[in-house]
Amino acid sequence: MHFTIVSYTFPPSREIGGRRWAKFSQHLRRQGHTITVVCADQDAEPGWYEREFPGIDVVSLPPKYPEWMGGYTRNFKEKLSYFAVSRLYKPLTRKNIFDRGFNWKQTMLGALEAIHGRKPIDILVTTGGPFSIMKYGTAFRKKHPEVKYIVDLRDPWTTGVLYGIPSMSPAKKAYQEAQERRTIEGCDLFCYPTESMGDKLAQQYPAEAHKLYLLPHAYDPEKFPEVKTASKRNGFIYGGTIYFGLEDWLKKLDRIVKANPASEFQWDIYTGTPYPLIDADFAKGKVRMHPLIPEEKLFVKVQDAAAYLVFFPESERDLISTKFYEIVYSGTPILYIGADGLVADFITRNKLGVHVHPDRMEEELPQYLNGDIPFEPGYFDVSRYSFAKVTQAFLERISQFTHDG
Repeated sequence: MHFTIVSYTFPPSREIGGRRWAKFSQHLRRQGHTITVVCADQDAEPGWYEREFPGIDVVSLPPKYPEWMGGYTRNFKEKLSYFAVSRLYKPLTRKNIFDRGFNWKQTMLGALEAIHGRKPIDILVTTGGPFSIMKYGTAFRKKHPEVKYIVDLRDPWTTGVLYGIPSMSPAKKAYQEAQERRTIEGCDLFCYPTESMGDKLAQQYPAEAHKLYLLPHAYDPEKFPEVKTASKRNGFIYGGTIYFGLEDWLKKLDRIVKANPASEFQWDIYTGTPYPLIDADFAKGKVRMHPLIPEEKLFVKVQDAAAYLVFFPESERDLISTKFYEIVYSGTPILYIGADGLVADFITRNKLGVHVHPDRMEEELPQYLNGDIPFEPGYFDVSRYSFAKVTQAFLERISQFTHDG
């Protein structure tokens, strides 16, 4: 079958939104399918896609969304443009100006028509956010009813906290709700990565519940090098985004570490997120910031660490990302500091480590400062979340409606 996957963000971008379908596209290709990827231009150097995604045709399109639209202005002209759009244009349009695909419809649909003309598309997949591109996919499907249409919702759309959704006026929120409803009505399969998202969708759209499919985040064991893990693991480690909204909890950590000077606490953070709070004096210098390194190198370090220490803000309490499966695969326990939710339940129920609620940090955290995190290796079968197995199950689900016509 010819899969055409529309993922606005795609490698070489490091944004997390592109990783999911970068891997799925490769595993679908291994199953013998023809794969075309449509994405916004990621400034890849010549020949990069041919090296990194052999056999996959990547079509890069002009993004049509300037960086300053996100509020990150670099000069007076951009500041003036942002003011004009956010204060003057925004009230006049029902579109969400914080959705990076809001002006991409004709660009995307034109590319799909060209691809379909060269080689008919059997399966169209769109993944969002940005959410608008999923609605655009219904327009292509309506024009080409022979094409099966799959939507992959990575983050909650109308019930989420991203893309300015919570601050919308009632009229604009209603418009987004209508877009979401028409999208799910116009597709063959509506995928989501977590059970909590699926539960909410089933409540919102009971008539479309037969289309809902849990397509979990997955990990790729092939990217883990063969390493000799140290006989004695030392220190905590973290790799990835440091979320905003953690300042009060990190200050608690600072006080707790300073109040326990005899502990062997050491935390190495590998991130591309600047975080002024963590400086040379923070926690007596026992927290060290490092630039991002390739994942293969990072997980060598994860395998040698005593535990993976992660803080999640309230907004991410249900985010069971690929990274958790990778950590479990590495045999490293997890110390999670964050609110109650799916992440906390996932870690404690599967005996993967310890959950400390931020309100209980002073009472509970000192006993874990040396990295002695109780967990039960092998209790949770992480192998079922490999990309190979998740992709195979996905193809089996697709076969149910492709064979029916």
